[in-house]
Amino acid sequence: MTAQNGYLLIADISGYTQFLTSSELDHANPILQSLLQAVAEQVGEPLHFWKLEGDAVLAYSTRAELVSGDLLLTFCENLYNAFAARRQDIVANTTCPCRACANAGGLDLKVIVHYGAFEEMQVGPVRDLSGADVILVHRMTKTAAAAETGVRSYALFSDAAVQAMQLQAAMEPYSQPFEHFGEVSMQVYDLARAWDRFRAGQERDFLEEADGVWTCRRRFEAAPQLVWEAVTAPEFKLRWMDQVSTMEMDNPDGRLGTGSVYHCGHQLAEFVYRVTDWQPFKYFSTRIKDPGREGIELPETYELTPAAGGTGLRYTIGRARDRAGNRSEVSEQEAVGFLSEFWPVSFDAMDAELANPS
Repeated sequence: MTAQNGYLLIADISGYTQFLTSSELDHANPILQSLLQAVAEQVGEPLHFWKLEGDAVLAYSTRAELVSGDLLLTFCENLYNAFAARRQDIVANTTCPCRACANAGGLDLKVIVHYGAFEEMQVGPVRDLSGADVILVHRMTKTAAAAETGVRSYALFSDAAVQAMQLQAAMEPYSQPFEHFGEVSMQVYDLARAWDRFRAGQERDFLEEADGVWTCRRRFEAAPQLVWEAVTAPEFKLRWMDQVSTMEMDNPDGRLGTGSVYHCGHQLAEFVYRVTDWQPFKYFSTRIKDPGREGIELPETYELTPAAGGTGLRYTIGRARDRAGNRSEVSEQEAVGFLSEFWPVSFDAMDAELANPS
């Protein structure tokens, strides 16, 4: 057995027991299977699938595999968004009057995350995790957090997880005693609110290659989630961006996302770019300021596509325009001249970093 420290995650369907005991099994089981499948499909590197436990999907990851806590919180949001979208489809696309189909909308999802020590063990053909922290994360699925905080659809993080993640997202403190563990301090994050933001969305700002002035493509062996982290997390970008010595962020909501502003200190100039569209693990777009011409910006889109065990990355930069909408071809030419040298070198370094993370 190998002991290690890392994150333990349980995505648990709420209302499961009542749903099964009050519904027709021939319809209830396919509904639950569909919801669990939607959740399980979201598990990918740096999270590792652990197992299914009836009404829950279990996963884990070691600390070294996560660059920032924001990535893990995004995973939690994606787990809930996938569940809620599948539940919405089930409710909207059935005319069956049975109790199972009628009650599907009452099912919900909570996500439990703890950071601690565990060991991987092999018992015959079964691989499992063991340790006191494995017991604790299971205990955390049985709390009064929903009743006491009023948040029904939540991610519940132990304080140990929040500290390891170094996360500044808005959460509500909560604590509860557990036998053999004493009082455990936790933080509650509202996933339903994140789902509402997901549905409301932002005005799409996506640059197609045909609409750009220059495109660079690169394939990486890493999973999309890891490539996403590499091109978005400031502490990761500093490791591979060519001739960049400083990277500062302005995050109005306390997290990376639409509205975040990067301040990138390059040897030639300071580059400032603002996120205008943010679709985790799929694409994000920015507006980068021309460092030499006041008021001129260029749109950019970074698109990630799963590709034969790895990830394809498309970077496209668009037409430069001033505040009045006038085009600046000089800005475009200078940008393309710089980026055509910058991205190949930087992506080589990023590829090496992904293959051998420090």
